[in-house]
Amino acid sequence: MIEAGVLDELRLKAALVEQKRWGGRLGRLVVQMGFVDEASMCRVLAQQLRLETIDLDAAALPQNVSSLLRLDLAEHYGVFPVACDADASLLTIATSDPTNVEALQELEFATNLRVVPVVATASAIDRATRRYYFGDAPDPRQSADQAPVVPGETTFELVPVVAPPAASPKRPEAVARAMPPPPPKPDLEDELRKEIALLREQVEGLETIVSSQVRSMRSLLELLIEAGLITRDEYLERLHRAR
Repeated sequence: MIEAGVLDELRLKAALVEQKRWGGRLGRLVVQMGFVDEASMCRVLAQQLRLETIDLDAAALPQNVSSLLRLDLAEHYGVFPVACDADASLLTIATSDPTNVEALQELEFATNLRVVPVVATASAIDRATRRYYFGDAPDPRQSADQAPVVPGETTFELVPVVAPPAASPKRPEAVARAMPPPPPKPDLEDELRKEIALLREQVEGLETIVSSQVRSMRSLLELLIEAGLITRDEYLERLHRAR
């Protein structure tokens, strides 16, 4: 990222400190901290791994593209199907994390196809999933100078919350000496950073709980389908009506 000119040493060190404190992938962390936008991260990853990129918001995909990959697999691995060559047993998927080789291997096992990744932003994958699997209307394209916002993540901007004190009127020197020194001003920026770090920790904890519940529900759904109590098409139809 430094060689590509999208990140400098100072911000990299700050991101590494946050990664050491909270964990997580460095690439996602620099996006969360607002140091690098999704599009730049996507481009750098593709260049580094010599992969192609795809703009899912602008790509002309067939409406039945969702039939190439089951919804539960697409959501679980955070990917979106792009194309399938049945003769070559080849499935092309869009992913924001092409370095997750384990996930790609699990997809190959689940689909019995060779998986070829192309790189897309996580927010574009989420929009494509909602559009092609659930029939949502496409979102308006974001302007080129506006960095995409990752769903579920918040970019915080530190702004002054207290107006600067008005200048004190001049007073005699004797009175000034008698006045006690003013208390030190709190570092508002440091306090806000602590609050943000605490909120981020709480959000990540909630995401872990929700992810665990989703996995449990998916396992239960698979058992119901295997037992013949419900078909996958019935589940998707009910899910679509509920939305």
